[in-house]
Amino acid sequence: MRLPGRPLTAAFLLFLTAGFLAAEPVGRILERARSQLGTPYRSGGIAPGGFDCSGFVSWLYRPTVPGLPRISKDQAGTGTPVQAGDWQPGDLLFYATGSDSSRINHVAVWIGNGQIIHSISGGPETGVVVTPADSRYWSRRYVTSRRVLTDAERPPEEPAVPIPEADGPEAPAERSPWDSFDGILEGDFHLWLEKENEAFEAYKKQNG
Repeated sequence: MRLPGRPLTAAFLLFLTAGFLAAEPVGRILERARSQLGTPYRSGGIAPGGFDCSGFVSWLYRPTVPGLPRISKDQAGTGTPVQAGDWQPGDLLFYATGSDSSRINHVAVWIGNGQIIHSISGGPETGVVVTPADSRYWSRRYVTSRRVLTDAERPPEEPAVPIPEADGPEAPAERSPWDSFDGILEGDFHLWLEKENEAFEAYKKQNG
């Protein structure tokens, strides 16, 4: 589109580009996410050779949401809040997996059918994996969620697969290794700490 007699400015071109990017289907983003299953966890990683949790999300969303912050704690302040259980494919779910249950240090992507995809630093599974969002560990560590792709096309969610009940008085078998894990995961806390230290040093330099 070109306005008669007026050159296209850089700002206007950026506006047009952002509009086209925002229309990218969520399904395409989730395809890219699944293509990275098995990629190892790498502290500070932001590329397919190795990701940390927020680096994985940044790699997936930056082409469509160029202003998305790098660290999970900051990503949790973007987009639109979503009530737990009202998630749509592509929503971001945030967790506190460290020693402080109030400090967000991990992010995952809701892919539907009760599952999240994320890059995990430790525990029974590491690297980019798909896990049940309602597994004991992740449901207890959940903090909040955000929708950053409001205008994107969303694929229909598949119906949840029913879990067969155990016969007799025995409890159902574990569906996920995360049902019995209680440890602490690093997530991207070290990036959060590094950013805080840099901000403090800048403050000291400015204020003497």
